[in-house]
Amino acid sequence: MFKKNKIKTIDKPVEQCAVFGVTCDDIGYSVSKLLYDGLIALQHRGQESTGVSLYHTGGNGIFTYKKKGLVSKVLNKKKLSQLWGNVGIGHNRYATTGSTEFSSHHYIQPFHFKNNDMEFSFAFNGTIPVYDNIKQKMDDMGRIFITNTDTEVMAQLIASIAQGTEDWVEVLKVASHFLEGSYSLILLTNEGDIYAMRDPLGFKPLCIGELKTEKRNLYFIASESCAMDAVGGTLIRDVKPGEIVHLSHQKDIHTEMIIKSKTTARCQFEYVYFARPDSIIDGISVANARLNMGIHLARNDPLLKDPEFKKNAIVVPVPDSGRSASVGYAKESGLPYVEGLMKNRYVWRTFIMPGQLKRDAAVKEKLNPIRSVIEGRDVVLIDDSIVRGTTTRQIISLIRAVGAKSVNVRISCPPVLSACYMGIDFPTSDELIAGKSIRLFGENYVEEIRKQIGADSLLYQRLEDLLSSIGMTENQLCLACLTGRYPLERIQHLADSENAIKMNR
Repeated sequence: MFKKNKIKTIDKPVEQCAVFGVTCDDIGYSVSKLLYDGLIALQHRGQESTGVSLYHTGGNGIFTYKKKGLVSKVLNKKKLSQLWGNVGIGHNRYATTGSTEFSSHHYIQPFHFKNNDMEFSFAFNGTIPVYDNIKQKMDDMGRIFITNTDTEVMAQLIASIAQGTEDWVEVLKVASHFLEGSYSLILLTNEGDIYAMRDPLGFKPLCIGELKTEKRNLYFIASESCAMDAVGGTLIRDVKPGEIVHLSHQKDIHTEMIIKSKTTARCQFEYVYFARPDSIIDGISVANARLNMGIHLARNDPLLKDPEFKKNAIVVPVPDSGRSASVGYAKESGLPYVEGLMKNRYVWRTFIMPGQLKRDAAVKEKLNPIRSVIEGRDVVLIDDSIVRGTTTRQIISLIRAVGAKSVNVRISCPPVLSACYMGIDFPTSDELIAGKSIRLFGENYVEEIRKQIGADSLLYQRLEDLLSSIGMTENQLCLACLTGRYPLERIQHLADSENAIKMNR
């Protein structure tokens, strides 16, 4: 949605959702445990709520269960024992607003649509910035909404189109012409079929897999390939941008249609930060991409030309986001890789805490520097990004407090300058430390950021090296948060309008 977050204060980019689906040709087999395993593997993409919809061949339609909380809490053994079905879809959610209204049960996916005419359930990862326009058209048709999300608007749109045809491929094809935005969606019909669609620019990842045994055949659809590994499946391939895939326990897997686009706009932050390192997205290993990012950082680091610095320097990752790039940096530079920050995994995410004092306290609870390896050393601190800068500043302060000789920050992504409207929970550009600094200080903005975070030196990844690390071109990735150039015309117009307003203030 276009509305920017006014309650949560974010210091890391946040992904919104994960989707997972499975279909089995053995009608006596229940897939609920596989849904659990797949969603657990995708927990990093959303921690606010989880839900599943199941269908049993020969049963009484679709049953949906969803609730706030982590997968392990919502889908406990008692609940899983009650959830039967040989076909199902699931969803993990991260909400992009702190309002309690938007955290209510109605906003949790999958969205189960049922009226006197039809029934289906669907879940998606992404955002539809123009959903207000679609909602207005639905209002004019007499549709009644109980939430204020693009999810319900999409459901009403799909249901309205489905009134004119029983062909779900045609329904999704028509819907795609209205859904200008980012989405990877999965839809479960009341016939037990799963349809999956990825937007024509491929913003959000989506892949298909299989598990075949002597007893049964299973097919999977997931946001990331790590979910296939978790259920013992084999990755077949990624869903292509604009592709509609049909998963059926009767017809197996087959492509129904491709809506072609001349360019793609895969989110670069999937490779930088969001995705699990063990995932493969569009044929590219996330772990290898991050390793390459660290290698490029080391190749461009002027400090490594100083032999005295190299004698005393250590590479320290910010856990867990800086770990893969740190390995690449250490490998290329020849510096020792040191786990200098210990992470308490039982402390909740600092970026959603209200108030700077609470967030600072939470950073101290979450990360503890190891004095014995840091004291007296020149620390090369590696992280994936700097958003607001508050957490980075706090981490640097912690490292200095245990006696570091210097703290030199290296970021595996170029500066985040612009807001995202395509499904990443970023602050506005005025709240982004790089976006605000470049507007106020021009070409000297990196030096200003260095001063604000309290680092001895600061080096960002170059854009061309990011592209090289991932192995894609500018025409294949969405780089809008780094460049201010948005791949959708309406979004570019919105961003330009907001920037014009800021310049006239």
